[in-house]
Amino acid sequence: MPTPLVDNGQVEYPDGTPATMSQMAKDVSTFLAWAANPEMEERKQFGIKALATLGFMFGMTAYYKRFRWASLKTRKISYRF
Repeated sequence: MPTPLVDNGQVEYPDGTPATMSQMAKDVSTFLAWAANPEMEERKQFGIKALATLGFMFGMTAYYKRFRWASLKTRKISYRF
């Protein structure tokens, strides 16, 4: 059985990239990865937005805890017997 990809100019790239067998194999594997999971880019973008939001909320919570409750942590408790 002959090889499915042959170095005889089957593909012409608009930017002038030489159509070597390794370049065509890379293109085929990239296409197959996209075909298997086409919504991957959207999920990555959503994940970045979610992590940024969670980081901001964590920062706001730490700020609130530190300065809101600081007065309770630093007060002296006196006991009368």
